[in-house]
Amino acid sequence: MTEQQSPTAPRPRSPLPSPPADGVAPIYESPPAGAGWTRFAGVMMAVIGAFAAIEGLAALFAPTYFVSVNNTVLTIDLTGWGWLHLILGALVLVTGLSLLGSAPSWARWVGAGLVAINMLVQLAWLPAYPIWGIVAIALDVMILFALVATQGDRSDQYR
Repeated sequence: MTEQQSPTAPRPRSPLPSPPADGVAPIYESPPAGAGWTRFAGVMMAVIGAFAAIEGLAALFAPTYFVSVNNTVLTIDLTGWGWLHLILGALVLVTGLSLLGSAPSWARWVGAGLVAINMLVQLAWLPAYPIWGIVAIALDVMILFALVATQGDRSDQYR
C-alpha cells in the first residue's frame, strides 16, 4: 500500500555561518549608517578631482578650448587657472581616495574644506566653462552633504 507523506516545510537558512568547533560564535559588527555616505563622498571626490585635474591640463595645453574674455578668467590668465585646477584637483583626488581606504579622521574635514574651495573656484570658472561649472558645483554640494551630514559617525573604524 501506499503511504501518504505529509509535506514538510523547508527550514529557513540562517544568514550567519555555524559557530566554530570551539563553540564560540564570532561577533559581527555592522558599519554605522553613515559609512555608505562616506564612501559615496570618497568616490565623488575622486571623480571631481580627476575632472578638475583634466580641466587644468586642458587650460594649460589648449587655452583656446575655453571661452574667455581677453584670455583671462577674473584677473588671472588661463595658465594660472590651469595650475590652480590641476593642484586643487590632485588634492581633492588624493583626499577622496583616502576616504575610500582606511579613512583617517582628518580626511573628512580636509575633504569638506577642499570641496568648499573647489565650489568657489568653479563659481569663478563659470564664464570660461559654464555648463561644467554648474554641474561641478551641484556635485560639490552633494559631496559636502555626504561629508557633513554623517560627521558624528565613526565609519573609518569599520574598514
